[in-house]
Amino acid sequence: MSVYKPAKSPYYAYDFQRGGKRYSGSTRATSERAAKAVEKHLIAEAERTLKVVGGPAAMSLLEAADRYYAEVASHGFDPKTAGEVLGRMTRLVGKDLPLTAVTDEVVARAVAARRAEHRYGDPSKGLVLPSTVNRTLTQPLQRVLTRAKKVWRIPLPQEPIWGDHLLREPKERVRELRYDEEEKLEAAEREDYRAPRLFAQITGLRRREVAGLTWYQVDFAAEVIRVVGKGDKPHVLPITPELRAILAPLQGHHPEAVFTYRASKTRDCKRLGRRVVRGERLPIHPEGFKRAMRAALDKAGIKGMRAVHDLRHTAATRTLRATGNLRLVQKLLNHSSPSITAKYAHADLGDIREGMAKAAEDTARRRESRKKPQTGEEVEV
Repeated sequence: MSVYKPAKSPYYAYDFQRGGKRYSGSTRATSERAAKAVEKHLIAEAERTLKVVGGPAAMSLLEAADRYYAEVASHGFDPKTAGEVLGRMTRLVGKDLPLTAVTDEVVARAVAARRAEHRYGDPSKGLVLPSTVNRTLTQPLQRVLTRAKKVWRIPLPQEPIWGDHLLREPKERVRELRYDEEEKLEAAEREDYRAPRLFAQITGLRRREVAGLTWYQVDFAAEVIRVVGKGDKPHVLPITPELRAILAPLQGHHPEAVFTYRASKTRDCKRLGRRVVRGERLPIHPEGFKRAMRAALDKAGIKGMRAVHDLRHTAATRTLRATGNLRLVQKLLNHSSPSITAKYAHADLGDIREGMAKAAEDTARRRESRKKPQTGEEVEV
């Protein structure tokens, strides 16, 4: 043990080496006994991380994934999905593979294996998309190794060149819910999911932000809604009369969740870890929201629209069309740059037709104005 008390500090400090690396800092303990206990824990952690057995060796990918889940992923919005992604990643790359052995060749093989898998495990649905490969394998693997290098201080001399393994994704298709389609959707959707659908359609919030909304985030007195968006960016939205009309009737349905559904039957719910009773109000889940939207779109005969995400496009396009203010739409969607917002705020044929008609009217007006004599000018006869 090597704890000591620096001058002018009420806390003991630690200073030890493991695997050729030096670890030092404050124990934040004011007694020597407590400080030694802290240092003992830190030494055990260092040895577990570096796997010191006569010299440093990298932890396995499975150990790294477990630690990343405990420190980062389990605190995200959807820990279950994060766990599934990390589990798939270790399966494809190799759970017992040391981090130092994760090379470009290893990543390339794993990417090829993931590309050969079918969507939802169903051959009838085709192979997974390039974007799915990136988000469920390459990018999570990069995040785990980056944390290992920067936070856990594990050297990675053969770290892959990640940009070489990201698959080219097609330019995002922008799809807006047309007004005639909205009428069909209203007739086909489940009543429990109409409120979250309208809320997403007006606010442009993402599926997980809508499904996870709590009453704590809704401040009727201040007339604002506070959410934490993608990348942990705080986002504040005003409660408009339209949003108040959606939210107010939902009060009293659930003590925490804003958007809920009625249980159709009494059953054991694995997600909640308890038995639910028919008619009980339960918080909607992001995946449940997506499934309900898909079912409603299919029932309404609406083609080419992605469940929930295209409601975000709809909010952006309708707001831009009504205001002509791209900066406002950027704030609505909580984007860091207008260039990101531009892909959501597209122009359809109706917009182009209207713009061409206005241009023709303006051209005719200007040409006509040139024919009229100006005051003080002589008119040629």
